[in-house]
Amino acid sequence: MMAAPGDEIRPRLVPLPAPAGGTLISAGAAPGNSRRSLRHRMLLASFVLCVLLPACLGALYYAFFASDRFTSGASFVIRGVEGTGTDLIGAMTGLGSAHAGSSDAYILLKYLGSRDLMERLEQDFALREHYAQSSVDWLTRLDPLAPVEQLVEYWNSRLHTSYNSASGILTFEVEAFDPVAAETIASLVLSYGRDMANQLSSEARRDAVAFAQAEVERAEARLKTVLQSIRHFRDKEQSLDPGGAARVRLELVGSLERQLADLRTRISTLQASLDDDAPSLRGLLRQAEALEQQIERTTGQDNAEGAATLSGQLAVYEALEVERDFAQQYYSSALTSLETARMNAGRHQRYLAVFAHPSLPQHAAYPRRLLNTLLLVTGLTLLWSIGALVAYAIRDHLT
Repeated sequence: MMAAPGDEIRPRLVPLPAPAGGTLISAGAAPGNSRRSLRHRMLLASFVLCVLLPACLGALYYAFFASDRFTSGASFVIRGVEGTGTDLIGAMTGLGSAHAGSSDAYILLKYLGSRDLMERLEQDFALREHYAQSSVDWLTRLDPLAPVEQLVEYWNSRLHTSYNSASGILTFEVEAFDPVAAETIASLVLSYGRDMANQLSSEARRDAVAFAQAEVERAEARLKTVLQSIRHFRDKEQSLDPGGAARVRLELVGSLERQLADLRTRISTLQASLDDDAPSLRGLLRQAEALEQQIERTTGQDNAEGAATLSGQLAVYEALEVERDFAQQYYSSALTSLETARMNAGRHQRYLAVFAHPSLPQHAAYPRRLLNTLLLVTGLTLLWSIGALVAYAIRDHLT
């Protein structure tokens, strides 16, 4: 049938043949497209919420609210003035001096971020008031009521240090909210570091001098003890030189004993041929008796015991003399060591060789507004991409 000219022509849906066991699908229905469109809208919304909005807020913060931070610092090397002695292996390899310098550098690095330095800095500079001033943005501002532990953490966030173990160069930079404060704080930190290096050196020198002084006192006490023993021995023997006197008496006793032995030999010969009342024999007996009495008076005892006593006295005195010689040598060596330690203590064994001093900054080094904004956008985009991939992987796994 032909349609009238004014009649509206409407398309008629023709059902498509359905597959076996299936249902009829209308040609105009597109549920898959609707789901894909919904996922695209959710993905776009997540990108806006997770990337664009935080990036815009970060860009606004860095552009209009972030406070300028000026930096000032110094670079130096820890040098040492050692003794005149030469260590061949250390001179060839440099290991000894390198180890000492690196250990001092690490100690100094630790000290720069310590509570001791910060408390000393607070006494010389209004540190808390500067970092907590109201003109500073709230993200980088210090809480004026923050405890000392938080103040130490904040100070370490404003202090940047580095150490090159190959060259031994130590560098630090201090952040502040105005150029003058940055230069002032850096100068104070450098002076505190120099004081710490001198303190480490002075403590080592004091320890060396104290040890040498203790050795001198021990050597002096030992020498006094030996001299006291020698004096008691002299008082006991009633002689200024008991060793010499004992040797003289031993020589005298030896001579008398030789004479006595000769007389006894002659007496034995005469007794074989003469009577006991013979005048010559009686004379020899009287001479022998006189020699025995003289030996007894010399030694104070009989012949054998007297000689043994004199030998013992001489041995005791010689042992005391040897001990005195050792004590005097030990005392002289201790005095020499003490003088050497005192001479070394008069020199600065550790000092800072500063080749880059703190200066007044001309422009703010932080924040790096464009770089920070680009890093923020890049980081947020990466995180959002990873999150989207994980979400799609979970969805595919579940379906």
